[in-house]
Amino acid sequence: MMKRNSRWKTGVAICLSVICLICTGCSKTNEQDHIKETVKKVVELQMNAPNEKAIFTNYFSDDEEKFEEKYAQYMAYLEETYGPYFTDSTFELYTRTNEFDIFHTAADRYDYQLIVNDVSVEQNEVTPTNYNFTVNLDYVDKDGEKTAIEVTGVAIMRDDKIAKLSYLGDKQLLRSLLSGGLE
Repeated sequence: MMKRNSRWKTGVAICLSVICLICTGCSKTNEQDHIKETVKKVVELQMNAPNEKAIFTNYFSDDEEKFEEKYAQYMAYLEETYGPYFTDSTFELYTRTNEFDIFHTAADRYDYQLIVNDVSVEQNEVTPTNYNFTVNLDYVDKDGEKTAIEVTGVAIMRDDKIAKLSYLGDKQLLRSLLSGGLE
């Protein structure tokens, strides 16, 4: 009887241990999936360009009262669109430096479009707070001609929010996009 009771307790302990291991593994996966979706969403928001709402100069006005009102609308748009995905300090910095509208402004100014086809995001094995991403997109010039391009980058995460977002890879491609489009 004592032996049977001991086996039963051991079996229950093993089952509980396995359940805990499974739950812990699943919660890590869900957290990573959430972070990957965050990075993907932000990259899509920035790279599907131009978006008229995202272009700061569209809110300019010679009338000071109207400018203040339009500026408040722009800030509300940024807060609603990007605020949930960034740390407070990064959101403030990117707002001051116009990081959120950089691709939109360039695409509008030089009359081209960027259309995101796919964004893949992977956690960096060496630095787990870093998430590397690759964006496959179409560059559509003013004549409607498409060119497939790829942009890579990294998002540094803090508390499930983006602390820094950098576009890496082909620097010449990025410079071309920001200064007149592809040649």
